Amino acid sequence: MKYFLMILMAALPLAAGNYKAKVEPYDAHTVSAEVSGRIVKLDQRDELKTLDKVVIEIDHALDDVQLANDRRKLQLLQEQIAVKQSQYDSIKDLASQNRFTKDQYKTELLSLKMQAEDLKSLIAQLEDMIAKKRIALHRAYLKTLYVRQGEYVAPGTKLMKVEDHGGGRLVLYVDAADRAVLEKAKITVEGSSGWKVEKAATSTDETYVSYYRVDLVKRDSVPLGRVMTVTITPQ
Repeated sequence: MKYFLMILMAALPLAAGNYKAKVEPYDAHTVSAEVSGRIVKLDQRDELKTLDKVVIEIDHALDDVQLANDRRKLQLLQEQIAVKQSQYDSIKDLASQNRFTKDQYKTELLSLKMQAEDLKSLIAQLEDMIAKKRIALHRAYLKTLYVRQGEYVAPGTKLMKVEDHGGGRLVLYVDAADRAVLEKAKITVEGSSGWKVEKAATSTDETYVSYYRVDLVKRDSVPLGRVMTVTITPQ
Protein backbone atom coordinates (compact mmCIF):
# COMPACT_ATOMS: atom_id res chain seq x y z
CA MET A 1 0.00 0.00 0.00
CA LYS A 2 2.87 2.38 0.84
CA TYR A 3 4.45 1.69 -2.58
CA PHE A 4 1.15 2.40 -4.35
CA LEU A 5 0.73 5.68 -2.48
CA MET A 6 4.24 6.80 -3.47
CA ILE A 7 3.43 6.17 -7.14
CA LEU A 8 0.11 7.96 -6.84
CA MET A 9 1.69 10.99 -5.19
CA ALA A 10 4.28 11.22 -7.98
CA ALA A 11 1.50 11.21 -10.55
CA LEU A 12 -0.49 14.00 -8.93
CA PRO A 13 0.30 17.69 -9.54
CA LEU A 14 2.69 19.37 -7.14
CA ALA A 15 0.79 22.61 -7.65
CA ALA A 16 -1.38 24.03 -10.40
CA GLY A 17 0.25 23.11 -13.70
CA ASN A 18 3.30 21.40 -12.16
CA TYR A 19 4.11 17.68 -12.28
CA LYS A 20 6.97 15.32 -11.47
CA ALA A 21 7.89 12.57 -13.94
CA LYS A 22 10.81 10.25 -14.56
CA VAL A 23 12.58 10.46 -17.92
CA GLU A 24 12.14 7.09 -19.64
CA PRO A 25 13.67 5.92 -22.93
CA TYR A 26 11.92 7.20 -26.05
CA ASP A 27 10.76 3.65 -26.74
CA ALA A 28 11.08 0.20 -25.17
CA HIS A 29 9.90 -3.13 -26.47
CA THR A 30 10.41 -6.86 -26.15
CA VAL A 31 11.80 -8.90 -29.05
CA SER A 32 10.42 -12.44 -29.34
CA ALA A 33 11.47 -15.36 -31.51
CA GLU A 34 9.55 -15.74 -34.77
CA VAL A 35 10.95 -19.20 -35.53
CA SER A 36 12.16 -22.19 -33.53
CA GLY A 37 15.69 -23.50 -33.11
CA ARG A 38 18.76 -23.63 -30.91
CA ILE A 39 20.67 -20.43 -30.12
CA VAL A 40 24.22 -20.74 -31.47
CA LYS A 41 25.34 -17.14 -31.02
CA LEU A 42 24.77 -14.88 -28.04
CA ASP A 43 27.13 -12.87 -25.83
CA GLN A 44 25.87 -12.00 -22.34
CA ARG A 45 28.35 -9.12 -22.26
CA ASP A 46 26.19 -7.32 -24.83
CA GLU A 47 23.69 -6.45 -22.10
CA LEU A 48 23.49 -2.76 -21.12
CA LYS A 49 25.18 -1.61 -24.33
CA THR A 50 24.09 0.31 -27.41
CA LEU A 51 24.64 -2.12 -30.28
CA ASP A 52 24.75 -2.24 -34.05
CA LYS A 53 25.26 -5.95 -34.73
CA VAL A 54 23.69 -9.40 -34.80
CA VAL A 55 22.94 -10.13 -31.16
CA ILE A 56 21.24 -13.53 -31.33
CA GLU A 57 21.63 -16.18 -34.00
CA ILE A 58 19.52 -19.33 -34.16
CA ASP A 59 21.00 -22.38 -35.90
CA HIS A 60 20.34 -22.23 -39.64
CA ALA A 61 23.09 -24.52 -40.98
CA LEU A 62 20.66 -26.97 -42.61
CA ASP A 63 18.63 -24.09 -44.01
CA ASP A 64 21.80 -22.71 -45.63
CA VAL A 65 22.51 -26.08 -47.29
CA GLN A 66 18.93 -26.34 -48.55
CA LEU A 67 19.03 -22.77 -49.83
CA ALA A 68 22.25 -23.37 -51.76
CA ASN A 69 20.77 -26.55 -53.30
CA ASP A 70 17.56 -24.81 -54.30
CA ARG A 71 19.42 -21.92 -55.87
CA ARG A 72 21.49 -24.36 -57.93
CA LYS A 73 18.33 -26.21 -58.97
CA LEU A 74 16.77 -22.93 -60.05
CA GLN A 75 19.83 -22.08 -62.12
CA LEU A 76 19.65 -25.45 -63.91
CA LEU A 77 15.92 -25.09 -64.39
CA GLN A 78 16.36 -21.66 -65.94
CA GLU A 79 18.89 -23.14 -68.37
CA GLN A 80 16.32 -25.79 -69.32
CA ILE A 81 13.72 -23.09 -69.83
CA ALA A 82 16.08 -21.16 -72.11
CA VAL A 83 16.68 -24.27 -74.24
CA LYS A 84 12.98 -25.15 -74.38
CA GLN A 85 12.05 -21.55 -75.19
CA SER A 86 14.53 -21.56 -78.07
CA GLN A 87 13.12 -24.84 -79.37
CA TYR A 88 9.55 -23.59 -79.18
CA ASP A 89 10.40 -20.27 -80.84
CA SER A 90 12.05 -22.13 -83.73
CA ILE A 91 8.92 -24.13 -84.62
CA LYS A 92 5.90 -22.13 -83.48
CA ASP A 93 5.57 -20.26 -86.76
CA LEU A 94 6.55 -23.10 -89.08
CA ALA A 95 3.77 -24.34 -91.31
CA SER A 96 5.60 -27.65 -91.63
CA GLN A 97 5.04 -28.44 -87.96
CA ASN A 98 1.63 -29.69 -86.89
CA ARG A 99 -0.45 -28.18 -84.09
CA PHE A 100 0.12 -31.15 -81.76
CA THR A 101 3.91 -30.75 -81.82
CA LYS A 102 3.69 -27.00 -81.23
CA ASP A 103 1.29 -27.48 -78.29
CA GLN A 104 3.55 -30.16 -76.82
CA TYR A 105 6.57 -27.85 -76.85
CA LYS A 106 4.52 -25.02 -75.37
CA THR A 107 3.11 -27.26 -72.62
CA GLU A 108 6.60 -28.47 -71.68
CA LEU A 109 7.83 -24.86 -71.60
CA LEU A 110 4.96 -23.73 -69.38
CA SER A 111 5.51 -26.69 -67.06
CA LEU A 112 9.18 -25.74 -66.60
CA LYS A 113 8.24 -22.12 -65.91
CA MET A 114 5.71 -23.22 -63.27
CA GLN A 115 8.38 -25.36 -61.61
CA ALA A 116 10.71 -22.35 -61.59
CA GLU A 117 8.07 -20.15 -59.95
CA ASP A 118 7.41 -22.78 -57.27
CA LEU A 119 11.15 -23.05 -56.61
CA LYS A 120 11.46 -19.26 -56.34
CA SER A 121 8.71 -19.31 -53.72
CA LEU A 122 10.55 -22.00 -51.71
CA ILE A 123 13.79 -20.00 -51.92
CA ALA A 124 12.02 -16.85 -50.70
CA GLN A 125 10.59 -18.77 -47.76
CA LEU A 126 14.03 -20.14 -46.84
CA GLU A 127 15.62 -16.69 -47.11
CA ASP A 128 12.92 -15.28 -44.83
CA MET A 129 13.41 -18.13 -42.35
CA ILE A 130 17.18 -17.56 -42.22
CA ALA A 131 16.72 -13.80 -41.82
CA LYS A 132 14.42 -14.37 -38.85
CA LYS A 133 17.12 -16.53 -37.23
CA ARG A 134 19.57 -13.61 -37.18
CA ILE A 135 18.28 -10.96 -34.77
CA ALA A 136 20.21 -7.72 -35.14
CA LEU A 137 20.03 -4.36 -33.37
CA HIS A 138 20.76 -1.06 -35.07
CA ARG A 139 21.92 1.64 -32.66
CA ALA A 140 19.61 0.27 -29.99
CA TYR A 141 20.23 -0.28 -26.26
CA LEU A 142 20.07 -3.89 -25.09
CA LYS A 143 18.47 -3.69 -21.68
CA THR A 144 17.93 -7.39 -20.87
CA LEU A 145 18.62 -10.80 -22.38
CA TYR A 146 16.04 -13.42 -21.44
CA VAL A 147 17.81 -16.43 -23.02
CA ARG A 148 21.24 -18.06 -23.06
CA GLN A 149 23.40 -19.58 -25.75
CA GLY A 150 22.54 -23.23 -26.35
CA GLU A 151 18.89 -22.84 -25.37
CA TYR A 152 16.16 -24.08 -27.69
CA VAL A 153 13.50 -21.47 -28.38
CA ALA A 154 10.05 -21.75 -29.89
CA PRO A 155 8.09 -19.08 -31.74
CA GLY A 156 6.91 -16.48 -29.23
CA THR A 157 9.77 -17.02 -26.76
CA LYS A 158 10.94 -13.72 -25.28
CA LEU A 159 14.53 -13.04 -26.34
CA MET A 160 15.42 -9.55 -25.14
CA LYS A 161 14.23 -6.15 -24.04
CA VAL A 162 15.41 -3.26 -26.20
CA GLU A 163 15.31 0.50 -25.61
CA ASP A 164 15.66 3.51 -27.88
CA HIS A 165 17.97 5.99 -26.16
CA GLY A 166 17.83 8.47 -29.01
CA GLY A 167 15.44 10.58 -26.98
CA GLY A 168 13.24 10.52 -23.93
CA ARG A 169 9.66 10.15 -22.77
CA LEU A 170 7.80 11.66 -19.83
CA VAL A 171 4.46 10.17 -18.79
CA LEU A 172 2.23 12.57 -16.90
CA TYR A 173 -1.19 12.23 -15.34
CA VAL A 174 -2.70 15.70 -15.52
CA ASP A 175 -5.85 17.06 -13.94
CA ALA A 176 -8.91 18.14 -15.92
CA ALA A 177 -7.98 21.83 -15.87
CA ASP A 178 -4.56 21.24 -17.44
CA ARG A 179 -5.95 18.72 -19.91
CA ALA A 180 -8.47 21.30 -21.12
CA VAL A 181 -5.74 23.83 -22.02
CA LEU A 182 -3.07 21.36 -23.11
CA GLU A 183 -3.31 21.96 -26.88
CA LYS A 184 -2.48 25.66 -26.52
CA ALA A 185 -0.35 25.57 -23.38
CA LYS A 186 3.38 26.18 -23.11
CA ILE A 187 5.13 23.08 -21.78
CA THR A 188 8.56 23.29 -20.17
CA VAL A 189 10.62 20.64 -18.43
CA GLU A 190 12.68 22.29 -15.68
CA GLY A 191 12.87 25.42 -17.81
CA SER A 192 13.87 23.71 -21.06
CA SER A 193 11.64 23.47 -24.12
CA GLY A 194 11.63 21.02 -27.02
CA TRP A 195 9.34 18.48 -25.41
CA LYS A 196 6.28 17.71 -27.54
CA VAL A 197 2.95 16.10 -26.72
CA GLU A 198 2.95 12.76 -28.53
CA LYS A 199 -0.44 11.65 -27.24
CA ALA A 200 -2.99 12.76 -24.70
CA ALA A 201 -5.92 10.76 -23.39
CA THR A 202 -9.44 12.12 -23.82
CA SER A 203 -10.79 9.93 -21.00
CA THR A 204 -9.50 9.50 -17.47
CA ASP A 205 -7.03 6.81 -16.55
CA GLU A 206 -8.14 3.42 -15.18
CA THR A 207 -5.78 3.69 -12.20
CA TYR A 208 -5.62 7.45 -11.62
CA VAL A 209 -9.34 7.88 -12.10
CA SER A 210 -9.43 11.69 -11.96
CA TYR A 211 -6.46 12.27 -14.23
CA TYR A 212 -5.57 12.06 -17.93
CA ARG A 213 -2.45 10.40 -19.30
CA VAL A 214 -0.18 12.61 -21.38
CA ASP A 215 3.03 11.44 -23.08
CA LEU A 216 5.74 14.02 -23.78
CA VAL A 217 8.64 13.08 -26.06
CA LYS A 218 11.90 14.67 -27.13
CA ARG A 219 14.34 13.50 -29.82
CA ASP A 220 17.55 14.74 -28.23
CA SER A 221 20.03 13.93 -25.50
CA VAL A 222 18.07 13.69 -22.25
CA PRO A 223 18.94 12.65 -18.67
CA LEU A 224 17.40 9.17 -18.65
CA GLY A 225 16.20 8.06 -15.21
CA ARG A 226 16.11 11.56 -13.76
CA VAL A 227 12.93 12.83 -12.11
CA MET A 228 12.06 16.21 -13.60
CA THR A 229 9.46 18.92 -13.03
CA VAL A 230 7.07 19.59 -15.88
CA THR A 231 5.21 22.89 -16.04
CA ILE A 232 2.07 23.43 -18.11
CA THR A 233 1.37 27.14 -18.60
CA PRO A 234 -1.89 28.23 -20.30
CA GLN A 235 -1.35 30.76 -23.13
